[in-house]
Amino acid sequence: MIRVLVLGQPDNASRIARALDSPSAGVHASFIQPRGYARLLATPPGPGPAVTMRVGFRIGATTQRGQAFDAYWSLLCRRLPHAVRCHYWLGTDVLNTLEEARAGTLRRGALTATRGDLHLAVAPWLTSELESVGLPAITALLPAPLQAPPAAPPMPPEFSVLSYLPAPRFEYYGGEAILEAARRMPHVRFDVVGGWGERARPATANVRWHGWVDDMAQRYAQAAVVVRIPRHDGFGNTVIEGLLNARHVIYTHEVPFVRRVWPATAEALVVALRELQDAHAEGRLAPNLSGRTYALEEFDEDTLVERLLALLRAHLSSAVGSKAGQTSSR
Repeated sequence: MIRVLVLGQPDNASRIARALDSPSAGVHASFIQPRGYARLLATPPGPGPAVTMRVGFRIGATTQRGQAFDAYWSLLCRRLPHAVRCHYWLGTDVLNTLEEARAGTLRRGALTATRGDLHLAVAPWLTSELESVGLPAITALLPAPLQAPPAAPPMPPEFSVLSYLPAPRFEYYGGEAILEAARRMPHVRFDVVGGWGERARPATANVRWHGWVDDMAQRYAQAAVVVRIPRHDGFGNTVIEGLLNARHVIYTHEVPFVRRVWPATAEALVVALRELQDAHAEGRLAPNLSGRTYALEEFDEDTLVERLLALLRAHLSSAVGSKAGQTSSR
C-alpha cells in the first residue's frame, strides 16, 4: 500500500487526495490540514512506500508564510527520509517564482535542493516556465470531477459571451478588457459569473452579473463563446468546461481547439469576438464538437488519476532502485 500525504492549497490538495485514495489500487491518500501538521511530525512513520506531496505552496518563497512552510517541509522530510517528495505546481505559484527570479530575490538554493524531487505542473506552459528557472517538471493535468453534458448543447439563437471574473482578482482576470469589449459590442450580451463584480466595476447594460453559480449547465448552454483571459493561469476550469459543452473558447494560453488571444487587450478580444459573431449571424458557428471530443478524452478524471499514479509509482521505483544501488556500492 502506497501512502500519500498531501499538504498545501486546501481546495486542490484535498481534491487530489480524494482522487488518489483508492484501496483497490493500493493507495491510501490523505489531505493534511494545517492543524494536523504538528501531529504529523509526532506520528511514527508507517510501513511501506510513501509520498509527501505539497500542492501550490511553492519552494523558496520570500514571504514569511512561505519561509515558515519551507521550514516545516524540511522537518517533515527529515521525519520521513525515505518518502518520495512531490511538488504539484498550479499556476500562481509558478508566476510568483518567475517574478522573483526576474527581480533577483528568488531563493535559488531552496529550489536547487529539490531538483531530485518529482515536480508536476497542471499545464504544459507551466512545465516550460519551471524549466526556465532550472526545475525539470512533468505535465500532470489536475484530476477533477468536471461534469460533461450527455450531448453537446446546440448553439444558442442569440450570440452571447460567458466569462468568469472573481471580484478580488478583477484586473488579473482581464476584467477591464472584457468590460471594454462589452462597451464596444453593445448588442452582445456578456454574462459574468464569479464573486460580486457588479460592486467592483460599473458596466454597460449588456453586462449581466450572476455572482457565484452552483450549476453552470444553463450558463454554458446559453453562451456561444467562453472568454477566459487572465494574466497567467493553470488549466482554467471554465476553459475545460466550455470545451466539454462544445463551446468556442477564447483563452490566453495555447490549447487545442481554443482560440488564443495574447496579449489580451480589448482590441484583440473584440476582433476575435466579431469574427465569431459574424459566423453565428451567417449560421456557420456550429458547436465546437472537436473541442468537446478532445476535452472528454484529455480531462477524463479516471484517466488523469491513472496517469498521476503511474508517475508516482515510477518515481517510487526509481528512488528504491537508486537507494539499492547506493547500498550495493558500499
